[in-house]
Amino acid sequence: MKKLFVYLSLVVCLGLHAVGQADVVLKDLKGDPVSLESLSGKWVFINYWASWCGPCVDEIAELNKFYHVNQESVEVFAVNFDAPSVIQQQHLVRQFDIQYPSLNPKSLSALHLEAISVVPVTFVFDPEGHLHTTLYGGQTRRSLQIAMKA
Repeated sequence: MKKLFVYLSLVVCLGLHAVGQADVVLKDLKGDPVSLESLSGKWVFINYWASWCGPCVDEIAELNKFYHVNQESVEVFAVNFDAPSVIQQQHLVRQFDIQYPSLNPKSLSALHLEAISVVPVTFVFDPEGHLHTTLYGGQTRRSLQIAMKA
């Protein structure tokens, strides 16, 4: 497990090194572009989750509250780890009452995050677009706030 954690951390850090250097354009579930450059000045949280994952489902309410309270300085995105069809993802967003935007997992290859094998995991980017930290396991509003200060 420790080797897997080290490997995943290395892959993420190496893959995201260039994110702050060039604009990365992702796609939401409608197919609309989401430019990371357009989010400059905001903290960006990209949360990988799955409907079969208890801690993932448990943290949705916390992420919803965190998103609504901090909308001026924070952007939160959901990414379904299982990469179901867009129609299935839209159904899951409604079913689990995810109130923050969802990204199409296929568009995230530009971030080089394909090696993710554990959920929930949340990638936190600072206002300059650089990877600030990676949070493993279910999160609370407090842990998300602390992540921005660490």
